[in-house]
Amino acid sequence: MTRLACLFFLLLPLCGFADERILSFHSEIRVMTDGMIEVTETIKVRAEGNRIKRGIYRDFPIEYEDKLGNDYKVAFKPLAVMRNDRPEAFHTQEIRRGMRTYFGRADRRIDQGEHTYVFRYSASRMLGFFEAHDELYWNVTGFDWAFPIDKASATVQLEFDAPLSGITKEAYTGPFGAQGTDYRSRFDSARRVYFESNSPLSPVNGLTIVVGWPKGFVDEPTKADKLGWLLKDNKNLLATVFGYLLLLAYYIPVWRKYGRDPEEGVIVTRYEPPDGFSPASLRYIRQMYYDDKVMTAAVVNLAVKGYLQIKKRGRAHWLIMRTPDGSKLPMAPGENELYTELFKGQTKIELDDANHKILGEARGAHRKSLIKDYKQHYFKTNIVLNIPAVLIVIGSMLVALNIGRGPTPLVIAGTVLSFLTMAFFAIIMKRPTIRGRKLLDEMLGFKDFLEIAEKDELNLRNPPEKTPQLFESLLPFALALGVDQQWSERFATVLASIRGPDGREYQPSWYDGKWNSSNLSKTTNKLSSSLNSAISSSVSPPGSSSGGGGGGSSGGGGGGGGGGGW
Repeated sequence: MTRLACLFFLLLPLCGFADERILSFHSEIRVMTDGMIEVTETIKVRAEGNRIKRGIYRDFPIEYEDKLGNDYKVAFKPLAVMRNDRPEAFHTQEIRRGMRTYFGRADRRIDQGEHTYVFRYSASRMLGFFEAHDELYWNVTGFDWAFPIDKASATVQLEFDAPLSGITKEAYTGPFGAQGTDYRSRFDSARRVYFESNSPLSPVNGLTIVVGWPKGFVDEPTKADKLGWLLKDNKNLLATVFGYLLLLAYYIPVWRKYGRDPEEGVIVTRYEPPDGFSPASLRYIRQMYYDDKVMTAAVVNLAVKGYLQIKKRGRAHWLIMRTPDGSKLPMAPGENELYTELFKGQTKIELDDANHKILGEARGAHRKSLIKDYKQHYFKTNIVLNIPAVLIVIGSMLVALNIGRGPTPLVIAGTVLSFLTMAFFAIIMKRPTIRGRKLLDEMLGFKDFLEIAEKDELNLRNPPEKTPQLFESLLPFALALGVDQQWSERFATVLASIRGPDGREYQPSWYDGKWNSSNLSKTTNKLSSSLNSAISSSVSPPGSSSGGGGGGSSGGGGGGGGGGGW
């Protein structure tokens, strides 16, 4: 051997290339009927005082991530460490997503040479439970050792009487994700399954084993168990669930006391609307909020009364002012404010977003008048009672987004559910007053008359005569209550038979557009929908509305990690 070669080998320890290695690594895994496993690892190392000074350490992953991004934490408990058949001191330290167990003491070095460590620990939640079988998917050695492993092996002992014919086995060798088959395996009559790698393993290579058995021999976690683990492992999700339960705990008693509707009274069919109420006011009180159909019903009612004419050409809608006369019916509350704002300084207006300022102000004046006349008197929205709920939802959301894994899919879903629940209760918290409940009963009786089928009219007592005047006067109410189609069907035959002096079919004077009395329900439906759409799009400024892993089995896996010297 040359002097240079001798010098090279003498400098190996100083350069960190001492022949420190794992001579053998054997893991014995016992699978219990309660789902626990007990593992005994026998690790024989060669120490040269370089990286192995006080002993070795073993890393064990205890935090995993499921398919939805939630934490899944296994229970890992070191039980004992032996070195050369004598008890050895050990201590643990948390590392990223795992636990590191140090074998030895910081104030004591071990002798150079071969040492055999025996590490016993238990773990739970490591098994996979599938539809047709259960299994242990176990990474024996891990992929993160500081040293090569000359020989790796494992024995799986099933502590239950599964039939040998139902036990399956397979293994994988190589780096993470590889499906190498450089191993041998065998069964024995005591239900032990033995695996051994055929070749040494480099620091990035490992041995992974899979042993399966028929269902029914190991206690499978219940849904309650899984839910409990999920909440225990994920503080962010726990905060979301706690916030949701707190939301329900607040809302349910509050709704019972302040939001529950008065009992419905006796509903009697009536042929006229409740006295003193316009179509718009009935819809507003019934819904307990203002929408575009409230304004549509008011516009049609003003047209029927003779205050304006609705003109439609193509898609364009115009409202044209008509000169009032003494024969016209008086305006209902809110209609005067709407009429005045629509025709302030002009005699006609197109329902177009270019006129959004005028139309928006008219809508606002109408809404403000209805709120003044009917809100609190006929219904209560109880908006203030929603403030604590808003604080609960926002508070739990902020906590959930800032702890644990933050906004995981389940946390996001739970937050969305909280907002939807809050919106639901905010709606049902609105309730009619006693006066409002009485009015609603009258309204339901009137709605019964509007929507009754023509074949059932014989059941009515002394119904009013079906005339064009009756159809027109109650059409705005039918539009407001959503029964315009049924109301029109009852008059289809009557109005289709009417002809004017010039032989033309019937058409109301307040509407200048296509009208087909032979298909009356379709005509009124188009009138209502197109007018409501025109109003909806024209009261807002243009542009303010929007346009349309490793090889093998998946599942309960565990083990792995790695280790090194210290």
